[in-house]
Amino acid sequence: MASDRTNGSTSTDGVAGWRLWLRFLLVLAWMALIFQLSATPDLRTVPLAQRFHLLPSVLGLEMTNLLEFVLRKTAHMAAFGVLAWLSFRALAGARPSWSKGRLFAASLIFTVLYAASDEWHQTFVPTRSGSVRDVAIDTAGAVLALFTFYLRHRRPQV
Repeated sequence: MASDRTNGSTSTDGVAGWRLWLRFLLVLAWMALIFQLSATPDLRTVPLAQRFHLLPSVLGLEMTNLLEFVLRKTAHMAAFGVLAWLSFRALAGARPSWSKGRLFAASLIFTVLYAASDEWHQTFVPTRSGSVRDVAIDTAGAVLALFTFYLRHRRPQV
């Protein structure tokens, strides 16, 4: 094990000290952002996109509802995909001896538990509700992000 002289911590893979703290700080910051968005009553994505001229200002009710659904569920997948990736990076730095499989599993479990707690949190927010379907969508985003990360970082077969 190598010792980090700046703070006395040890690791076998070089991520220690402030870099490791930064990785965990990013996880906490992302969790806080998700929490804040979940605490926002009547959060609508289509009017926001229209305000920034990303969508036409005149859409029919049916099209607006469809776009709202697609944008919200895509945002769920992206937000929890990022959380899974950040937690994987933090855990990989803190536990370099863990196998990639164990890191993926721990990151996924952590992300799914946070997704479930986020949906429960939404049951206390006016105009919001918790949904098992959203936990499944969040889980799909986490799995997709971790799988993409795996494909990009696997060793080539020789």
